[in-house]
Parts: sequence; C-alpha cells; structure tokens
Amino acid sequence: MTARLAYRISLAIAIIYVVWVLTSLVAQRTTGAMPFRLGDLGEFLLVLVGTSFFVTGLALDEHVGSDHGWLKTLDENAERYAMLVAYLFVCIVIVQEVLRRFGLNFSSAWSQETAQYLFIYLGYIGAAYGVKERAHIRFDVLISRVGERAKGWLYIFAELCTIAFALIAVYWSLHTVVQLVTLGGTTPVLRINKAWFEIAVPLGFTLVVFRSLQAIARDWRDMQAGRPVFAGKAMFDE
Repeated sequence: MTARLAYRISLAIAIIYVVWVLTSLVAQRTTGAMPFRLGDLGEFLLVLVGTSFFVTGLALDEHVGSDHGWLKTLDENAERYAMLVAYLFVCIVIVQEVLRRFGLNFSSAWSQETAQYLFIYLGYIGAAYGVKERAHIRFDVLISRVGERAKGWLYIFAELCTIAFALIAVYWSLHTVVQLVTLGGTTPVLRINKAWFEIAVPLGFTLVVFRSLQAIARDWRDMQAGRPVFAGKAMFDE
C-alpha cells in the first residue's frame, strides 16, 4: 500500500460517513425508511477505520524518507502512530458531534462513549512512549550530582522499579478483563463487551515493560562503551 492509496481510502470513508449522516437526517425528518442501518457500532467503526487509514498514510510518508526498515521504524514510532489514531479520532468525533448537534440538530449516541474510551488508550499508550523517551516527571537532584556510571546504575534501578510496578498492574488489570469476558459487561451505547476498552490498561503496561527492558539494555550498552547514558529531556530544559 502507498501513502496516496491510504489517503484516498480515508477520504472515501469520510465521504461515505458524511453522506450517511445526511441521508439519515433526511430519512428521519421525512419519516422515510433507510435501505439498511449502520447503527452506533457501524458509525464508530467507519470513523475509526477512516482515521486509521489516514494515520497509515502519514506513517508511509514518513517511512519513505527514512533509511530504516519497517521493523526499526515500527519500533521507533509504534506508540506515536497508535496515539495519533486515538487523538485524531477523539478530535474528529468531538468536532463532528458539535456540527451535528448545533448545525443539523441531529446528534449521535456513540460519540461521547467512544471518545472517552479512546482517550484511555491514548493515556496508557502515551505512558509507554514516555518510558521510551525517558520523559516522565522525575526527581533528578541526586542524578545530577553523581558520575556517569553511577547515573547509569540509578537509571537501571529506576527501570527495574518501573517493571515491577507495571507487572503488578498488568496482573490485576488482566484480572478485570478476564472477569468482563467471563461474566459479561457491555457499554451503555455500543452494547459491546467493556473488555475491548479495559484491555487498554494491560496493553499499555505491557508496552511499559517492553520499553523499560529496552532502556535497560541501552543503558548497559552505553555503560560498557563508556558513553553517557540516555537522560531524556528534563522538565525545565530549554
């Protein structure tokens, strides 16, 4: 697939969605019958798939100018792309809901629910990206006063603590997901199992564990080579 094709598919889906909304509005005002119904779940999936194809186009465009292979590009940008899908979806849903509600007086039932749940994905995937970039808020008073080798060991210790916390979070969040799958529990509007959205928590913390292990390996290689370890960006750096 090329970036141009991904953009075209995204545009086609957007046009289909707009036509569907306007046709539904006309049918509602004229008490006419639609030949078929997408339903709340169908509209949600249409917007999500269209957003995903748009981000795929951006990723393909970005990869064209890169010398890395696909695995390397995905390793460097997986969280960025996933967060972009969630963020764009939330923005699109909020904007279209305002237009539908105040412009057409014809709002959707699924927009608030899906935006809320996608924001959960955005937060937990963003946590993993923060670990990768070493961008989480931290107290660096001690780190700034020790040598490079001691700094490396402190960073490794911090990553090990992060892994321990993340594994506990994965265990208990998976317990919740299993309960939802076993006992059931659907969302109020879409009427799908909440496990599809609750799984954002163990997924995010699993990514945190993976990125922490990568950080430990990176710090160890830097220490062995006598290089300064990656410090990320301090909160008040210029």
